Amino acid sequence: MMILSLFPADLKQFLSEVESIGARLCLVGGGSRDFLREGSLSNDLDFEVRGVEISALKSFFKKRGLTYTELPYDIVRLDFKGFDLEFSSPRLENPLTGNKTHHHFEVVLDKELSYDRAFARRDFTLNAIGIEFHFTKDEARVVDPYNGVRDLEEKTLREISDYFFLDSVRFLRLVRFQVKYNFNISDSIKNQMGLFDLSELSIHHFISEMKKSKNAGAFINEFSKLVRDYQLPVKDVYKIWKNIHFSSDLETIEDLLVSVFLKHPEAAKEVAAFFSLPDKTLKDLTSFYNSYHAVLKLKKEDLIPLCQSEMDAPEVMVVLRDLKNLEDKKEWRKYFPSHLIISWDDWADECVDAELIQVTPAPLRSYLRFYQTMKRVIQ
Repeated sequence: MMILSLFPADLKQFLSEVESIGARLCLVGGGSRDFLREGSLSNDLDFEVRGVEISALKSFFKKRGLTYTELPYDIVRLDFKGFDLEFSSPRLENPLTGNKTHHHFEVVLDKELSYDRAFARRDFTLNAIGIEFHFTKDEARVVDPYNGVRDLEEKTLREISDYFFLDSVRFLRLVRFQVKYNFNISDSIKNQMGLFDLSELSIHHFISEMKKSKNAGAFINEFSKLVRDYQLPVKDVYKIWKNIHFSSDLETIEDLLVSVFLKHPEAAKEVAAFFSLPDKTLKDLTSFYNSYHAVLKLKKEDLIPLCQSEMDAPEVMVVLRDLKNLEDKKEWRKYFPSHLIISWDDWADECVDAELIQVTPAPLRSYLRFYQTMKRVIQ
């Protein structure tokens, strides 16, 4: 199978040694899905381990002098030459009645659990595909108990069972996969969408899945659309997105904040609070915006008398403070066109004579660069 040729020799050798203690390895999750979708080998590889307990794997790593991290459900993670490897035991997840959180189950580990039972806990059929390896024999085969390969080829998001609807975070994953990969939602999910209860959905998971989507604007648009179309119960905090529609090219939280600030300024503070942004973030954006528009209004005839005045004249300092503010808060520049009579491009390479700096009163020195630029621009 072609995937074996993508493994570096040292990684393949290491995994062969893992097999030598009796472990049988099956690549699961995004690693197997993305290989089948793109023909590439991810740097993040998750293996289900059959044949031995995870404790045996830990002992093997210790003998090799390898440092690993222990995660919940007896999962072990280690870095091997740039690859993030994760090893876990096959497990069952038994739902806890009345629990609406992401951890709505109790776990039963079983090193001999069949693939169909182990994969039943996964969300979509296309995420329930495994690749079973025998590195010592240089062999691999696809394990597909739920026809995930077919759904992957057809770009269809299909649930494995009704268990899918018990976890509100899986609703977010549904949104993410639709936005990021342009996958279609199956009729079976659409017909049961109302089973989702988002009343305990955490903002932490919302932001995490939004970032993974690489398209924050489209993610929120689709989230809001599905909540509205299927009348899903949701926390009041998510209702801020109800009347806001974003451009589909917004990737980051800052992109979202600026979009709201410009189109729905009354909601900007609420959006900043939703993302737990420091108060300074919105204050800086507001300050930059005010300075930008002050400079935007300036005309050449406004600058001529200013350049004939002393640098510390009040009317001159007003302009200089705005120019300096555009420099001090330059992280916001990308959201505003530089079509100013005095632009940041103008003062980017402005050099101030060292002797002039020395003879200028200390409080004014940081403004020299902008004063010189202003005088040069009107010449």
